[in-house]
Amino acid sequence: MEYLRQPATANRLGDCLIANFEREWTHFRAAVAFVKRSGVKHIAGPLASFAQSRQVEVIVGIDHNGTSYEGLRDLLAAVQPNGRIIVFHNRLVHTFHPKVYVFKSENAAEVITGSGNLTEGGLFTNYEASIRLNLDLTKDEHANTLDSVEYGLDQWSRLEQGTAQVLDEDLLRTLRKSRLVLMEATSPTKGGMSKGSASDVDLEIASILFSALSEHRAPVAAGALYSPAESKNNVAQGAQTTKGQGFAGRNRFAMTLQQTDVGVGQTSPSTSKRSPEIFIPLSARNANPNFWNWPDGFRTDPEKTGKLDRTNVPIRFAGKSVSINMMTWPDKHDFRLRSAALRDAGHVGDLLLIEKAEPSLDFEYYVEIIPNGTRQHARHLIHCTGVVRGRSRKRYGYF
Repeated sequence: MEYLRQPATANRLGDCLIANFEREWTHFRAAVAFVKRSGVKHIAGPLASFAQSRQVEVIVGIDHNGTSYEGLRDLLAAVQPNGRIIVFHNRLVHTFHPKVYVFKSENAAEVITGSGNLTEGGLFTNYEASIRLNLDLTKDEHANTLDSVEYGLDQWSRLEQGTAQVLDEDLLRTLRKSRLVLMEATSPTKGGMSKGSASDVDLEIASILFSALSEHRAPVAAGALYSPAESKNNVAQGAQTTKGQGFAGRNRFAMTLQQTDVGVGQTSPSTSKRSPEIFIPLSARNANPNFWNWPDGFRTDPEKTGKLDRTNVPIRFAGKSVSINMMTWPDKHDFRLRSAALRDAGHVGDLLLIEKAEPSLDFEYYVEIIPNGTRQHARHLIHCTGVVRGRSRKRYGYF
């Protein structure tokens, strides 16, 4: 085992990778958070020679605009014809952040893991640290270590879970078009990127390409201060219960949208649009009341007898912070979300997807409209096992 640190005059991460490409390894695998042209240019030649006869797989994250179009393009060219690049992205707030490099042959392997990305800074000039493990695969302990590393790489490269896509020229163009990856600036400024931010991403394309996969959340810190309502809600979400249809404790809700949800009603000059409300069946609300903080989070409307409101509920929608109102009253047969932003974004047949956010965030729900006919729509529709009597086309479910 060897400890590598940068800056240094030799034995930097980039030096180690280049030297390994010239050795008699049969496989190279890696997982990195960010890739830039500045880093790929240093390894492209040795990597291309390696990939001519040996196996290569690199998993690359695209979160926080840290990976550039040029970096992916140059890396894709370098691994032909035997290699593949996998782009990883989870649309929820789970950043893909590993830096792992693995070389192996039949009886030996080398694993380098630390803080360095495939950027010039990560390979050579940043303050970075890594551990370099030399493994003798004839020894069970060493073989088990490599197995655990490769198991992690295998999980990140699984295409069926929807967070990983094999990169080709078509996908690369789509990533650029959707602004999931940005072009590097033409000026020679350090790390310069073209103007843009995550809020500029085409969310419809993003929802087609990548899943919103809920991973394990952080534990509640000892002594953390939460309001009684938050604490009660967190306990209720984690409880195992058979209340309703077995949905209690699940933190995502999906529902098909109908004309009553996304239509605007009368449009003649003498009339006005109906209130922008999405109709949640009472059976759906009652199947998992804690998801909506029902009834504890609601207050009596002083202007309408029996009406209960939960106002100014903060959500994250289309890359922006938005507030919605939740309401219900006895002379209606549904539970309603009032939001012009949601009403205007949806079409008949689309799916409304709502997920409870972590308590540490400044909003309570992630909300998304998933277009009908997309792979994401089909993937989430299977969870909509609840059907409303008398409205057979409206389906919902928690998962």
